[in-house]
Amino acid sequence: MTRSAFIRFMLASLALCLLAPLRALARPWRTTHKSARRGSVLHVSDMTPDIARPTGKLSPITPVKRFYVEDISGPPDALPRNASSWTLRLAGDITRPQSLRYDDIIQRPSVTRIITLNCIGNPIGGYAIGNAEWTGLPLARLIEDMDPDFLADTMVLKGADGYHDSLPLSAAKHPGALLVHGMNGQPLTRDHGFPLRVLVPGYYGIKQVKWLQEIRIQNGPHTGYWQKLNWTQSGKVKIFSRIDHPQQGQWLESRRTTLRGVAFAGDRGIQYVQVSLDGEKNWSLAKLEKPLSPYSWVFWSYPVTFPRAGRYRIAVRAADQFSGIQRDDHRNPFPAGVSGIHRVDVNVM
Repeated sequence: MTRSAFIRFMLASLALCLLAPLRALARPWRTTHKSARRGSVLHVSDMTPDIARPTGKLSPITPVKRFYVEDISGPPDALPRNASSWTLRLAGDITRPQSLRYDDIIQRPSVTRIITLNCIGNPIGGYAIGNAEWTGLPLARLIEDMDPDFLADTMVLKGADGYHDSLPLSAAKHPGALLVHGMNGQPLTRDHGFPLRVLVPGYYGIKQVKWLQEIRIQNGPHTGYWQKLNWTQSGKVKIFSRIDHPQQGQWLESRRTTLRGVAFAGDRGIQYVQVSLDGEKNWSLAKLEKPLSPYSWVFWSYPVTFPRAGRYRIAVRAADQFSGIQRDDHRNPFPAGVSGIHRVDVNVM
């Protein structure tokens, strides 16, 4: 190789080294997990969900087929069609370790609760959120039957797909927490965790393990699947609000319309929702519909007459019952969910 050829080779190598990180930064954060179309929703298993928008007015209860799906690899290949062979192992620092058959669980007294589930990867104004009627065994009752040791402070949840995460034992005793076997009046579907999953109000979906095979109670922390990739250990839901009407870039033929959307703050409830039409210089209170449960999203609306034709930027923010107003300080889902304000630009004719 000549000296000039060697220099050209070194310069080309240096350019590739410099460009590779820039290309990586230009792409959204991805893992190597697969994504696939499942019915009417796009399942994306890399924590950057891309969910089809609802058609027409949003339903207070999300149909199962429209409910977002998120997991690491889809339903396990070994998942049985018939749950009669399924068992749930109860283990760890407990007095009564045992394995429960699926039939044993569904024959116990169950309750139905309306709970909204939000994906930690849901972007600003995103649709990876749904509200359903979940049926199952109160988790606090199951924990009581296990009789944990006095010093035990962590519940570890393990799914048949290899996924695992944990919750503080005190959080698992939440009065709304369920060991779920039904959704919207039907048994869980495979995509949503059949035969069993956990659902604890106030936490993102990252903590709600599907295809549940083992509950282990222990003294000490547990590093879950996504925590090994530096996602949050907490998983607590942040305040979320979204504008559903009008949509981004929409042309409004009338200066009079009603803004609509949803707001959600886990088990902390929504205290109020505010909207702004003037670049967030002024905020006005929206009207709230009564939520379907203490753990449900809230629908909001705000009648408005725009003063003149032109382009407007609409913004929405909410406040929960405890921690205060929604902030605009984090617009990337990684590592703990977004808290940014949703804004849409519309044209008024």
